[in-house]
Amino acid sequence: MDKTEKTFPEQRPYEPSIVDRLNDWVERLPLPALIFQILLGLALIFFQVICLGLEGGLYAKELLPVIIFNGAAVPFLLARIHLLNREAVAAVNSMRPMLEMNQAEFDDYRYRLSTMPFWGPLIAGTILTASVILTPLVSNPPARYAALVDLPVFSVVYHIIDKLSAFLFGVILYHTFRQLRLINSINSRHLRINLFHLRTLNAFSRLTASTALGLLFFIYLWMLINPELLADPVLIAYSVLLTSLAVIIFVWPLWGIHKLMEDKKVQALHDIDLRFETLFKELNRSIDEDNHEETDRLNRTIASLDVQYTRISDVPTWPWRAETARLVLTAIAIPLVLMVLQYFVLQALNR
Repeated sequence: MDKTEKTFPEQRPYEPSIVDRLNDWVERLPLPALIFQILLGLALIFFQVICLGLEGGLYAKELLPVIIFNGAAVPFLLARIHLLNREAVAAVNSMRPMLEMNQAEFDDYRYRLSTMPFWGPLIAGTILTASVILTPLVSNPPARYAALVDLPVFSVVYHIIDKLSAFLFGVILYHTFRQLRLINSINSRHLRINLFHLRTLNAFSRLTASTALGLLFFIYLWMLINPELLADPVLIAYSVLLTSLAVIIFVWPLWGIHKLMEDKKVQALHDIDLRFETLFKELNRSIDEDNHEETDRLNRTIASLDVQYTRISDVPTWPWRAETARLVLTAIAIPLVLMVLQYFVLQALNR
């Protein structure tokens, strides 16, 4: 995040999390954050490969995809948190003219949107790590992991990095729902709606779309390198659950804007209907009085009002561009359908 962007309230409501402190430290390094994240991913991958080679395990080439995935997952998840923080601050900045709050409240929201409290991420990361550790008790690990039994040193290194990525995935789930809950609060409580200034309202939809797509990318990439997991109902259930979460992530934070826009639209159409009622009474009176000039004037007024009614009726009440919604729904639907079809094909072939 640009240093000029990250402002803080006069008194911070809480201390930042370890992950936020780490990302802030990376931001202060003399090299770009992207370069650091690439170097970190390469270092984690090469360290695993070196440990594998020293233990004579290079024959186990089936482990290479998960080695690369785990090594890249750590910097990827850290970078996603950093990027989502930047996008959240940029979105709320762009919506500042439409927000009914004072500067102190605005700065407080900026801080909360870009900074997690200390304990929440630790608890969420620990819970997900524990669930990953316990998953083998209720499901069968893929055959490729059998080689870990004969590679005890590499196995320790692999599991440490694997559980670190699981921990960070738990952190990003916590970060996601916390950040989007704040967005929903802003939209529901502080937003001033204008039906003729809709472009700015799309700012948060870009953030929710980016959040959902990032989650889906991580899930589907994991399934891609472990296609045999599609034969495991437990892991299929995990994937379907996380995919459903992606839909919620995209829609739920925008619900507040949707309801406000819907109410504003209904009220605007009701006001026009009242005008129609008055004009029609005047029109009927002018017709009865055979006042052609007044009748023509009223007809023109009614036509203008009809244009207003049509224009307001066409205003969408969901704050996203059509192409954004199509992109997210396509990213969700197509891989999910293919995953389910592949599962049934595998089941049919195994009979």
